[in-house]
Amino acid sequence: MEVFVGGTVLVGRDDEVRRLKDAVRQVAHHHGGAVWIDGEPGIGKSSLLDAGLSEAERLGCQVFRACADELARRWPLRAVLECLRVTSDSPDPKRRAIRELLSAPHADPVASATERLLTLVHGICTTAPAIVVLDDIQWADEASLLVWHQLARMTRDLPLLLVAAGSPAPRRAEIAKLRHGKAAEHASVIALKPLDAPATAEFAADLLDADATGPSLRLALEAAAGNPAYIREMVDVFSSGGHLTRSPDTAELTSEPSMLPESLAAAVSERLRFLSSDALESLRVGALLGPAFSAGDLSAVSGRPALELLAIVEEAVTCGFLLESGTRLEFRHSLVRRALLDGIPAALRPALHYQAARALATSGARIEHVAEQLLAALPGSDVLDDDWVTDWLVHNGRPLAQRTPEVAVDLLTSAAEAVNSANPRRDALRLALVGVLLMLGRLEDAQELAERILADTRDPATTAEANWYLARSLSGRRMDEQARTVVERAIAAPDVDSRWAARLRGLLAATSLSLGQVDAAETEASEALAAARRVGDRIALGVAMHATGLLSARRGDPAGAAADFDLALTELGSDPDMRLRVSADRIMALSAAGKPVDAEMTLREVLAGTERSPASPGLAAVRIAAATHYYYSGRWNDAVAELEAAMGLYDRLGTLQQSRLRGLAAVIAAHRYRRGTPEAQPVDASEKVDGTRFTVLASAMRSERDGRPGDAVMTLSAASASAEHMGNRYTWLPRLVRLALETGDGSTAAKATEMCEADAAAGTAPGMTAAAQHCRGLLEADPVKVEGAYRGLDLPPVHAQALEDAAVLFARRRDLGAARAAYVEATRIYAELGASWDLLRADARLRPHGMRRLRGRRANAATGWEALTPAELQVAWLVSDGHSNADIAARLFSSKRTVEAHVSRILAKLGVRSRVEIAIEATRHERPGEPGEPVPQQDRSCG
Repeated sequence: MEVFVGGTVLVGRDDEVRRLKDAVRQVAHHHGGAVWIDGEPGIGKSSLLDAGLSEAERLGCQVFRACADELARRWPLRAVLECLRVTSDSPDPKRRAIRELLSAPHADPVASATERLLTLVHGICTTAPAIVVLDDIQWADEASLLVWHQLARMTRDLPLLLVAAGSPAPRRAEIAKLRHGKAAEHASVIALKPLDAPATAEFAADLLDADATGPSLRLALEAAAGNPAYIREMVDVFSSGGHLTRSPDTAELTSEPSMLPESLAAAVSERLRFLSSDALESLRVGALLGPAFSAGDLSAVSGRPALELLAIVEEAVTCGFLLESGTRLEFRHSLVRRALLDGIPAALRPALHYQAARALATSGARIEHVAEQLLAALPGSDVLDDDWVTDWLVHNGRPLAQRTPEVAVDLLTSAAEAVNSANPRRDALRLALVGVLLMLGRLEDAQELAERILADTRDPATTAEANWYLARSLSGRRMDEQARTVVERAIAAPDVDSRWAARLRGLLAATSLSLGQVDAAETEASEALAAARRVGDRIALGVAMHATGLLSARRGDPAGAAADFDLALTELGSDPDMRLRVSADRIMALSAAGKPVDAEMTLREVLAGTERSPASPGLAAVRIAAATHYYYSGRWNDAVAELEAAMGLYDRLGTLQQSRLRGLAAVIAAHRYRRGTPEAQPVDASEKVDGTRFTVLASAMRSERDGRPGDAVMTLSAASASAEHMGNRYTWLPRLVRLALETGDGSTAAKATEMCEADAAAGTAPGMTAAAQHCRGLLEADPVKVEGAYRGLDLPPVHAQALEDAAVLFARRRDLGAARAAYVEATRIYAELGASWDLLRADARLRPHGMRRLRGRRANAATGWEALTPAELQVAWLVSDGHSNADIAARLFSSKRTVEAHVSRILAKLGVRSRVEIAIEATRHERPGEPGEPVPQQDRSCG
């Protein structure tokens, strides 16, 4: 069957067209989905898209379509912006606002723009079903791929169809993850194979308006290997070059195949010779600018005024080499652009890209566009040893890094290597580069470069700044002894710059604290504050206040720590990476201080306004802090969602953050462990004592689960004695007391109790006081004291453990009624958390006392509207009002990821596939109040 679309013919693709049209009909009926089209370049993916989407608008769908650009791969959000028609001259104010946000001169707004793009798509879907199509997705930038991943999640509850078409090369890990990840597991895959010989002959005959092709032509077309684009180009060359004869029903070659052009690029070049010299020259300039370009950029680089370009562009469009795409021009086929570039001597291309960069900079183009040309000028070029280039990079390197850090790394690296060692700009270039490497989480590279700078320079300010970066890179890898040595040496230098010395003193205090040297850290933090105020440096003051906050947290004063972190954020200004890391610490401090609403407000504000980039290790630290808060507040599904988001940046995290992420994931997995399931997130033995609180706890839980309670006691005892865990050991000390008593180690139990009580006396965290009461109640076998330890606190996991312990103690006293009540309450919380292993442990401990957990019909429904929790009901009503996930998150003071998790669970419980169906179900139920009014969280912990 032949399918004709817009004057083109599609041969041998019946099944593929049908499948794509089926997906279009599904989304037209408000069932979202995803389609992934695989195939080599030119195989017909774009033609399939034309055919499969031909009826979309008639069916009431909105279609948004773009083609990713190889040269634009490093420019954040380029692909998705073009796809969603987000331009500075868009008639839609929301689109203009996104474009203006990305052009802002302050901290990189990519993540904020990402959130707005997702909100934009949600709004689009509320007006009519939407189809978002991205061709050549293999060239899409990383930020666009992250957006695509988020959109894939949204297809589960929006009338949204995602269609991605891509080639297998180049191989990219991000594409493989997107292609085979969880969000794409329900995507329909359409794999386009090369046309076989009969289909190739049929396609060529259709192109030539002939009934058949002759044997010589068929033999020549074998060189196209079944690729429709190559077949089309070859047929065009044969036809326009007079190589064909035509009988009434057959097209045939007049020359032997061996006499034809040696390559397809040469064939395309032959067609280009019919253009005027002005048009050919302008097209070559356009080829340098990329697959698509604006008339303004073409004018700036070619030196031709817009009026002169009018006739040239009209000629190129008429001849079929360019297409008009909104306010931009693009090449009709990549072979055309490739042939144009091949026509430029390779030795001359770098110089032309350099001239283009200067012309764009002079015209006031965005720095990303200038950098794109400089990047293209690099191979085999010495342009980076040019004063203009080095001056431009010194002036624009840091802003460029905030917008597109990977490009900044490439340019700054190349420039620093190219500039002569005697050039005073070299140090500025290398310092900018090491800062960007830290921003990207490339700690080893940052350390190596900082050490090279120190070996080469004699400038005091450069030395101090390089030591600052070196110490931070070492601390990030938990090489605190080495970091401390670096900072002490830098501060002791006789010619140290006073501004940098003040900043280094704050870093020294934080490093000492990481080493467990609390007294030294307190002295150093005071000195850092005094030095910062003396020199009047706000960054130094912010660093010192951050160290002071870390000290407060270590002393068990999370409320004081949160106040210190507030002051640090006030002083740190616009440094996005440091602000994110301090914000992460503030979230954990507020959570520990018993202020969950404030913690979640901070999280929402960070995610909404101060995110620097979706690929930022600092943002991952915020995610881990959010997961920690959700773990203690009993929202484990939300915690897992945040950990999954942070896991995408695991390789860029510092060692400490990696340990926190891995440890918390291991703890949740241990709580939810079922016999016969694979072990999740094993913890390295070296982290049992020196790791984070969660790696310690996960190791002890595994030992207990495996029947080795003595090993668990040893692990927890050793970690409790470490100064590193002074501020958080109370979270596991009740477990240590219980296990020690169960193994007959009363001395360890008494010591742990005294330790917890001492921490509570010195600290202010509500959880500390509760943990001390829990420990004392266990030691004295007082079930009333244990049962009431956590009442009034929103700490469901530890409250359930206290209730379990109290049930055992009540049972030993033969107070079976009280034991049963505590047991039922504990297991109810465990069941809500999905804590399978805790349920098994509680059952095993109470079974000897004749107690059995009731396993009959559940009191709560598992599916349907009645199965929704209060928080889920609140979200469901807001969904029924047409609010986007971002809107709901803002109204409920929650994170967007948490709302996404709620919506997914609502869909599953209701057995529906879209937000429309949620709204339909909501109409069948009575609404308990106005949407958005605060609805109390389900009380899982308090009596």
